[in-house]
Amino acid sequence: MADNTLALRGGTVIDPGSGYAGQADVIIAGGMIRELREPGTFAGGEAVDVGGMLVAPGLVDMHVHLREPGQTQKETIATGTAAAVGGGFTSICCMANTTPPIDTPERVADLLSRIERDALCRVYPLGAATEGHGQERLVDFRAMLRAGCVAMTDDAFPLQSRELKQQALSLAREAGCVFIAHPEDKAISGSGVINEGEISRALGVAGMPTEATASAVAEWAELGSLGARVHLAHIATAEELRAATAAAGLWDGRLTVETAPHYLCITDEAVLRFGAGAKVNPPLRTAADTVALTEAVRDGRIGIIATDHAPHSPEEKAAGLMAAPFGLVGLETSLAAMVTVLNPDSPAEWLGLIEKMSTAPARLLGLRAGRVAPGEPADIMIVDPVATWTVRPGRFRSKGRATPFAGMQLRSRVWATLVGGRFAYREGEVLARAG
Repeated sequence: MADNTLALRGGTVIDPGSGYAGQADVIIAGGMIRELREPGTFAGGEAVDVGGMLVAPGLVDMHVHLREPGQTQKETIATGTAAAVGGGFTSICCMANTTPPIDTPERVADLLSRIERDALCRVYPLGAATEGHGQERLVDFRAMLRAGCVAMTDDAFPLQSRELKQQALSLAREAGCVFIAHPEDKAISGSGVINEGEISRALGVAGMPTEATASAVAEWAELGSLGARVHLAHIATAEELRAATAAAGLWDGRLTVETAPHYLCITDEAVLRFGAGAKVNPPLRTAADTVALTEAVRDGRIGIIATDHAPHSPEEKAAGLMAAPFGLVGLETSLAAMVTVLNPDSPAEWLGLIEKMSTAPARLLGLRAGRVAPGEPADIMIVDPVATWTVRPGRFRSKGRATPFAGMQLRSRVWATLVGGRFAYREGEVLARAG
């Protein structure tokens, strides 16, 4: 082998794609994984000792708001991807609610040029479902996919009419893409800013009923006969989960759902401590919801974990609970939060977690990611599974600081992230562009 090979020695390889979890040396050359070898049998090139750590596929997040173009006071491609590699992500999908929105092929091209210039990891655009995020005209799905989008979505601007939803699913089926739906009935959610319940009543603020999202999930779920592939974003309640599960038979595997770590770990009581720092849409719900969602992640009814990383500037979040925008950051806490709540110990448990955070979203979107196997890109996360750390938002690489995990001690820490065989992050330091 050439002298520029890199050997990751002594770690435990986690590869959900093959079901393998065991010790092996990972040999990398030319940006690709060349082979997995018996520990200690490779000589030559550079060797990095990763003993006691997990060597897993880089995480894949299909729900990230990078805010560029037009909202760079909140985040940029550079800062967002720095946060991503620090959290173990090697591939992320960026939402289309930028200024202007990503709703034409020309805007996709502009975004891709920014990504090529500034990104520290792989970034894949998602296209806006409607022109200008309106509720009138759907965009040309085929043209958006040809321009470089990997899926289409109404996130942040949810489709409201059944007719428009049907039209969107028809276009998605014809174009052969996944439609990522934001389930929310705006007529019910109204001016709600947090979960409707004891906390909203105690604070005297408008609450968002669970029916606002559960009814929308049910309506999307009823459209399975249209033959499209639909992914329901940020499931946050037991009611939503029941509605999606009840309709699973109509979809024949074409309906998938995601949740985010904050919906498994944190309840609406966090608003009492963090105010707008815990304001997110859909809102944090109840302890019963966190239990139901955690069980669904464990048993596979929820097959994908995303972050819904949605940064805003500290000044925007300081505007108060009613006026501040919705959104939390999550790229730098996602893995550790999931490890803390699920407490994986056995290789099988780690395989299941990494499947949901890497292999499954990559498979759904057709991305070449989510594997530690010969012939695959060397997009790798190296994790210390037993390290603990305390969340300090002031140390985030993201411009956003809003997180209900602030001050919490979490388990597991990303030691390094490789993108295309090069270190993009290592031992607490974001490195130069990985190429």
